[in-house]
Amino acid sequence: MSDWFDDASEIATWAARVTHRKYHTYFDASDVKNELIVWILKHEKKIRSWLDTDDMDQRKQGSRQLGKTLKRLADKYCRRLKAQMVGYHLEDEAFYPPVSLPRLLPFVWGDVEQMQQVEGQKVSGGSSPAEGGNMIVQLFDIRMALDKLDPQDRLLLQMKYFEELTFAEIATVLGVSQTTAHRKHDGALRRITESLGGESPFTRKEIEEHEMD
Repeated sequence: MSDWFDDASEIATWAARVTHRKYHTYFDASDVKNELIVWILKHEKKIRSWLDTDDMDQRKQGSRQLGKTLKRLADKYCRRLKAQMVGYHLEDEAFYPPVSLPRLLPFVWGDVEQMQQVEGQKVSGGSSPAEGGNMIVQLFDIRMALDKLDPQDRLLLQMKYFEELTFAEIATVLGVSQTTAHRKHDGALRRITESLGGESPFTRKEIEEHEMD
């Protein structure tokens, strides 16, 4: 392979690593990169037109174009693979703005029957799945993210959202100040949000571009 493939492979590594941060709970970044490399090999003529040139300005422009394309492909692949692994349809996928987590967390420690009772409900009032989502899918995601938290942070969230203790009561149980309890609570929610990918990875403009493709 010539230099163009080395450059394309390096860009694929970057796109896989950046995209994988939102999906690391489910699979390795190497899986994402391998998928991108397969796409590159299938579209050699197009990639060479972007990278296989002595014109540095054209090469830089081509690299930016390839990076944008691979990042979008990586996200599409990750979303599809996650849906297959968890067992839901893409139209049911959900993103996690911080405002939604306190509404979902009380259900996370419930039993299967309680989860089934809320299946299909919306939590954000949005009209599309990504704005509200299938709650079974969301609770599955959050449970996996909770498993990655420090045990004390997990306990704190359980006391707050399932046992409905006040921060004063939580602070007493944990043997910390109320200020520390508040800080640990906010940090735990932030880590869950980051682990789950936060809000939708697409801007409104990108969503419109996807629909046009």
